[in-house]
Amino acid sequence: MTTNYFEYNAGSDLPSDAFRISPSQISRFFDNSTAWYREMLLGEEGFTGSTASALGNCIHAAAEMYAKEGKIHYDQIDAYINQLPSDHDIPFIQSQYPGMVDILLNEYLTSNLPTESELFLSHEIRPNIYAAGTIDSIRGTAIIDYKTTSSKSPPNKISRPYWFQQLVYAYLARKNGYTINSIRLVFITTNEMNRYSEKTGKQLKDYPSIVHVVTHEITDIDMEIIENSLNLIAESVQTWKENPEIRYLLAQDYRLKPKASPKLFKK
Repeated sequence: MTTNYFEYNAGSDLPSDAFRISPSQISRFFDNSTAWYREMLLGEEGFTGSTASALGNCIHAAAEMYAKEGKIHYDQIDAYINQLPSDHDIPFIQSQYPGMVDILLNEYLTSNLPTESELFLSHEIRPNIYAAGTIDSIRGTAIIDYKTTSSKSPPNKISRPYWFQQLVYAYLARKNGYTINSIRLVFITTNEMNRYSEKTGKQLKDYPSIVHVVTHEITDIDMEIIENSLNLIAESVQTWKENPEIRYLLAQDYRLKPKASPKLFKK
C-alpha cells in the first residue's frame, strides 16, 4: 500500500465532537482573537493555502519520505503540484522544490535522521477539549520543524507564532512520555539564480538555497506559559459554549452581541 504523504492527519483517534486546539493557531488566539473565534468556533473559512504553503508541503513530504523510506517519491510530489488550484504559481513550485529538497538532505537530514516523523499527538486539557497536532519530527530530545522561507537572511530567533507552536508540540510530547528539552526550526530558503537586471542586462548576485538551523532550549517558565495558555483557551471555549450571551466579549467582536428581543406590548 502506497503511503499518501500529503494526507492531513486530523486526529481520527479523537472523539468526533471534540474541540481541537491547534498548535499553529495558538498565537492567533491572543493576537487576532476575533478571527480565531470566528474560524474555530463559528466555522468561518480562514486560510486555505497559497504558493508558499504548497511549497512547504512539498518539502515536508520529502522530509517524511526520506525519514521513513530513505528515498524521495518525486512522482508523488509532482502529482500533488499538478492538482493545485490555478491561483498557485505552479511553475515556481516546480522549479524550487528539487533544489530545496537536495539541500535539506545534503546539509541536514542525512546526518540528522529523526527518531520520529510526522507524529500525531494529543492531550485532553478539559473534558472533550484537546490540544492536538502533528509534529514534523523528533530527534533525541529535540522537537524539529521544517520551515520554508523566501528570505535571503533566515531569522536567528524563533518568532512568537512559531514559539507557541513548537512549545505546544513539546508539551504534547512530554505528556505522551517523550523527554523533550529543546525546539529546533530548520529553515530551507528558496533560491534566486541566473537573474539579470532589466536595466543593465548584467547578471545579478545568485542566492542558492541554504539550510539555517535555530534552536531554543526549553525552560520551566516556557512550559508554565504554554500550560497556562492551553488552560486559558480551553476554559474560554467552555465559556463560549455555556454562555452565548457573552461571546462578543470573548471574541472582542461587537457584531456577535445578541440583539435585544422586541417588545410587542406596553405594560
